[in-house]
Amino acid sequence: MYRIETTSEFEEDLRRLDPAVAQRVIRKVEWLAECPEALRFPLRHLPEDLKGLHKYRVGDYRVLLWVDRGAEVLTLYGVRHRRDVYDLLR
Repeated sequence: MYRIETTSEFEEDLRRLDPAVAQRVIRKVEWLAECPEALRFPLRHLPEDLKGLHKYRVGDYRVLLWVDRGAEVLTLYGVRHRRDVYDLLR
């Protein structure tokens, strides 16, 4: 099982969500920690400081995270509605 780390941006995004949506996101992230093979393809064409970032869909929301397979760590970067997620990546 992978260890889960969060950034302050992720924690702030999570606090802004409806509690039911936030709970779904947390359950999905815990599942990803157990099944990291579901995260196979990082996003492309990102700024250098976001290189290797993955996204995972949870309903209408997208969880942004880095996967460190060597250290077995998921670092959660943010969670946004699908219409807003790409503004975060600019």
